[in-house]
Amino acid sequence: MKKFFAYIRNLILILAALYATSLFVDIRIEGVPLNTIYDNAFRETYKFIDSMIDRIKSEPEVTELVITRDAETGLYRFDATIRYVDKDEFVSIEIDDVTYTDFTVVSNSRNILVSIILPVEFEAGNANKQFDVTGITYLRNGEEKILETSVTGTAFKSIDTEIVASKKISVVGISVCKPASLGISCDSWGSGLIFDSESRVVDSAIDYIEFDYYILTNAHVANGGSVYEITYDDIKLNSRASLVGTYTEGTDLAILKLTTRASLVVLEDAQLETKEAIPIFIGQTVFSIGSPVIDNKVVFNMEKEGIITGLNVPVVLEDETELCQTACYAFQTTAALGGGSSGGAMFDSAGNLVGIHFAGDKENTISSEIPMTKVFEAIEAILGA
Repeated sequence: MKKFFAYIRNLILILAALYATSLFVDIRIEGVPLNTIYDNAFRETYKFIDSMIDRIKSEPEVTELVITRDAETGLYRFDATIRYVDKDEFVSIEIDDVTYTDFTVVSNSRNILVSIILPVEFEAGNANKQFDVTGITYLRNGEEKILETSVTGTAFKSIDTEIVASKKISVVGISVCKPASLGISCDSWGSGLIFDSESRVVDSAIDYIEFDYYILTNAHVANGGSVYEITYDDIKLNSRASLVGTYTEGTDLAILKLTTRASLVVLEDAQLETKEAIPIFIGQTVFSIGSPVIDNKVVFNMEKEGIITGLNVPVVLEDETELCQTACYAFQTTAALGGGSSGGAMFDSAGNLVGIHFAGDKENTISSEIPMTKVFEAIEAILGA
């Protein structure tokens, strides 16, 4: 044994001496400098030893579950990232305690990516569904082993055209007006959402029902006006709305009241009764409805699908002198419609209201939305309800 270790020691010394010599003398093997060969060999040896140490010291670990939808098939791909297991060692994966052996595996350095294609069904009214990787089976030293784990991923429902249509009918266009010498002058435009109503019977020669409709919009849309013309279902109504109040404590909201005999559709959303906002997630599918001005023409109740890109993002309104000057906190999406859509509504793919639009970037790629917690604050502050 002593002779063996002496041999290894002498070999290392010889190799070290050759490497030191190669730093000063141009020694080449088949045209490749010896020091380059040494550098590459040391680098690969280090990677191999480092990887082996990690493998010896570390048990497998599931680090992430990402779920994405294929637009063509409508199926969902579950991608689980797993450390410290080789591609050839992986046996099976459990998702919500169901074992799957039909998968694809891609190896990358110390990680492997295990992918499974599955259908996902969502409960009525839910835009999201969570799944857990509950375990994996793998081979180690010739033995089959099981690792129990709990790593969560979220699947997001796609947009349903029927749901979009059912929500559009409660979104309105708003012309902001003030008295002028020949009646009224309307010089700006925005969007709004009918969220509540009251009705009463008016006694007259022929009794009729009169409605008060309450419309959520932005304070910056309502500011500068005293009366407001409402466009509903792409038709301008004869009745005009008035401002009930604004709420600007860290936000940009206002409520208008429209009194009319016309029968309009109020948004149906359980959150408006419970005052409890449903959770939202980065990467979640959403859609916006509003009436942007494009090429100097209003496009009434345009919709756009997108995803949520950020939560609790500070936003400053550059064109305002008082509103959101120390930042209003918003969530952001890629469902940007453009100028004129301020006050419009943002929904998740199940049709739940998740925010009111109030700002966008100059490139019209990112929109900023007031979250429902602030919407509830505004309704309470303005209407006491």
